[in-house]
Amino acid sequence: MPFFFSMVVILMIIFLSFSGVFYIKLVPKKRKARIPAIIGILLVDIGTLYFMVNGSSETDSFFYRVCMFLVTVCFVANIYGAIFFALSLLVRLVFRIIKKTEAGVYGFLRSSRYRLCVLGFTCLMAVAGYLSMSIVNVYDYEIYTDKLPEGTEYTFAVVTDMHMSTGVYANRVDDLFEQINETGCDAVLFVGDIADNRSSAGAYSELKKALITLKCPLGAFYVDGNHDDSGEEDMRSIMRDAGVRVLVDEKFELTEEITLYGRDDPSSFRGRRTVIPTDLNKEKFNLIMTHQPINLAEFAAAGGDLSVSGHTHGEQFPLMYPIIASSNDAVMGHTIIHGMDVVVSRGVGGWGLHFSLPSPKEIALVHVIGKH
Repeated sequence: MPFFFSMVVILMIIFLSFSGVFYIKLVPKKRKARIPAIIGILLVDIGTLYFMVNGSSETDSFFYRVCMFLVTVCFVANIYGAIFFALSLLVRLVFRIIKKTEAGVYGFLRSSRYRLCVLGFTCLMAVAGYLSMSIVNVYDYEIYTDKLPEGTEYTFAVVTDMHMSTGVYANRVDDLFEQINETGCDAVLFVGDIADNRSSAGAYSELKKALITLKCPLGAFYVDGNHDDSGEEDMRSIMRDAGVRVLVDEKFELTEEITLYGRDDPSSFRGRRTVIPTDLNKEKFNLIMTHQPINLAEFAAAGGDLSVSGHTHGEQFPLMYPIIASSNDAVMGHTIIHGMDVVVSRGVGGWGLHFSLPSPKEIALVHVIGKH
């Protein structure tokens, strides 16, 4: 994980530097204007980096949320400003090669008007993504199986990627759990990244109070995510104290027809291993809980009928889909892999910033229905 964070910081510095060169052209070339502007850009960039990599806070105060909003706007405007800058350089290079530098498009891409349009667009995108993160919808997925009696239905609420204090603020935890209870689900499946290194003491406190309000006849279950053990408190202990069953590379006989199997996340600080079950009864309906949607073909071969996971956040940031798809077996929604149904939730929160665009946030409500 330290290597991962180091790479993220290095990439951010490169993007921020590139966008700084792009936006500085909006400032008149006079030294009295350029020097303060350069200093201002550097201070904003340093503040953005510091806020994003800094650890937990005591509480998700109003000041903290304001800072998160400002950092989100600065980050998105800089990262995507750098991308628009790179695209403009590429297009201008093409125009130079074909010797059409007198074209209106070429002139526009060099102008301050283009930079202002990019700045305005990216700031609006940041605001839209910030607001989108606070809206959690319920999405229904229907899974049909011949391993349950016809007409039998079990409903599972899949909750993942809260990333408390980043994706879900402390004062929103109650609302989220009320929304979970309103689904009328039979069981709640927490599939990781409930917390991360930014989660505040206030958020942990709200989580503990909210967990005991869960209304699910068959119980609540939890598996680790890759960020859960980077926070200030032990998520497994919190879950166990609240009566949530923690599954660590083990199975649980939920009903006579359904077996749950919870995979400990192979990328968490604790685990770093991949465990595929070898003792699943293929006559029963086997539901696999795994934070990351990886090794799914192996789970299918082991007897898995349905896998539920998160981790990908759908596409939390624009243009990230190809990168996410390259390292996961599935990205979002419902698909089938080697005969096994796979549901990947976009999560109720996200990592790094309070921002999600274009992917909406979701509680995945999975209906397992018997059908012959």
